[in-house]
Amino acid sequence: MLKAGLIYHNWSCRSLVAGLGLWFGTAIAADAPDQQALLLSEQREQFVHAELRIGSTNRTQAEQWLTELADYPLQPYLEQRWLEGRLDSTERIEQFLQRYQGTPMDWPLRKRWLLYLAQRKAAELFLANYRPTQDAELQCHALRFRLEKEPAERIWPEVRELWTVGVSQPRACDPLFARWRDAGKMTPEVIWQRVGEVADGGQAGLLPYLRGLLPSSEQYLVDLWIRARRNPAVVAQRSFFPGRDQRERQILAYGLRRMVWRDPDLALRTWQRHETDPHFTESQREVVIRAFAVALASKGDERTIEWMEQVPTAHMDDTLAHWRVAHALHQQDWPLVQRMIETMPAELQQSAAWQYWLARSLEQQGATDSADVLWRQLAQQRNYYGFMAASRLGLPPSLSHRPVPVTDLEVTELASHPTVHRAQEWLALGRMTEARREWNHLQRVADEQTKMASARLAAQMQWYERSIFSLADVGFWDDIELRFPLAFKDEMTEYAGKAEVDTAWAMAITRRESSFMVDANSPVGARGLMQIMPNTANYIAKQPVQLGQLYNPITNISYGTDYLNYLMRRNDGNLIVATASYNAGYSRVRQWIPRDRAMPADIWIDTIPFRETREYVKAVLAYYQIYNIRMDNPVDVFAPLHSMQIGQLDE
Repeated sequence: MLKAGLIYHNWSCRSLVAGLGLWFGTAIAADAPDQQALLLSEQREQFVHAELRIGSTNRTQAEQWLTELADYPLQPYLEQRWLEGRLDSTERIEQFLQRYQGTPMDWPLRKRWLLYLAQRKAAELFLANYRPTQDAELQCHALRFRLEKEPAERIWPEVRELWTVGVSQPRACDPLFARWRDAGKMTPEVIWQRVGEVADGGQAGLLPYLRGLLPSSEQYLVDLWIRARRNPAVVAQRSFFPGRDQRERQILAYGLRRMVWRDPDLALRTWQRHETDPHFTESQREVVIRAFAVALASKGDERTIEWMEQVPTAHMDDTLAHWRVAHALHQQDWPLVQRMIETMPAELQQSAAWQYWLARSLEQQGATDSADVLWRQLAQQRNYYGFMAASRLGLPPSLSHRPVPVTDLEVTELASHPTVHRAQEWLALGRMTEARREWNHLQRVADEQTKMASARLAAQMQWYERSIFSLADVGFWDDIELRFPLAFKDEMTEYAGKAEVDTAWAMAITRRESSFMVDANSPVGARGLMQIMPNTANYIAKQPVQLGQLYNPITNISYGTDYLNYLMRRNDGNLIVATASYNAGYSRVRQWIPRDRAMPADIWIDTIPFRETREYVKAVLAYYQIYNIRMDNPVDVFAPLHSMQIGQLDE
């Protein structure tokens, strides 16, 4: 179950969180006088009623609602909704946008109004209210209006940047692009630049269109690229490239980069025929060599070191560094591990990962005193490698807890901020997406001290995800209580106990999966606190499960902990492999376990082919240790890893 970055599901969770005692509206009202709580409740009902109708009602009724709710935090949203249907109200819209500039209310109204102004060719008003944006349609309108006022030569570079992308642009850009083309700026060089953007990971359907823009003598190049996209192996054919244009090398480099993952031997033979070609640019050579080095290393190919050593040290990055060391670890060639680390750029060598593996290589070669020095330095760090080092030395793991340096007064003052009030009201209405937009706006405009205060405030509201993300935003990593809250502890304890899995492990999985975001929804369809896939839920429940149920924390925790039990049983009780399986899927992980030998657990973890799963396992283990400590459990999570072997011995 591979999971990418989370997206947010606009799900009304009022009844759910109320049942858990976490309904934000109830929490807010509980500390307020009864009369104020009653007023807020009435205003919420009136807001919901007006929100559905204000876009189509008459001016008199709209003004009445806006007046009656003048002191309600979400009243500006009603005005925004009303103005979206009154785009000729220039003065009032300008005043609104000025008053709420940068807030979540700004962009929806501003975009709609700018498009309205563009349609009416109101250039002055458009440019006065236009703000820099990534919206291509508005960018094109702005550039068209600027062309009427500024020298064209100042505008054309921005137009070129808009045109030379890998995707199709909005139709509103066509008149602008036509003027740019008529000015002689759409040269074959520029067209070829876009061909490269499109062919190498862009919108392939644009290639026939771009082919038609090139001179007839160059159109064959696009035909070659289309064929190479469909089947990279065609670039290995001796007759594939006619040799009429040096740009053929760009297509060859593209094909080789893809071919080496499918058929390394064919890719290497093809490269041998072309590596002395003087028309290959240095940049193209480096791209090919780097792709070969990474692909061969990930496959455990014996030719890896030969290719790794061709990559200039100055171009070494985290990915190459990892696979250089991983290849040596696969072979358990400890002198090679040491050499691979010591020849890295100095800044890479200092990472916790490479200091750990340098210590391991020294230990394996008998230099135990030197290894111990590195272990002790690492043991002071609060991460996977730091905990591994501490465990090896028999030292307690270092949490280095330090509360955020904010006062109660700072938190209280922040709680009265209009943005916070709006976020709280959206939460009270069960509108999580809108609440997050307000909180994210606060993070964008706040200074570091305010962001830290917001983390404390979110924790007080039991809005754990925002507390965690607020601290990450400011880069404050030492408040362990805020970063690793005991969220849903009672529920986790109950259902982990029923499933016979460790509560702290389940907490660590949940913290990594969703940061305790009850309505989390990943692009691949995983849902809720423990990011359960629908098919997994159906399997665990032995019946079809409605998707909405997966956003119920109780249901999600129940299925998630049962699934952890299932993975532990399928993996013979090996928590490391079970953790990897939770992320990547049981079947895929089984393919990564060596069949002809066993390897130390730490080597297996750091040679997992998928970076996401590799980092996932390390993070969950570190979080597991932290939650053990937070829950007063003295167990050393890392002690079993020192002697654990993964592979044939576990079969």
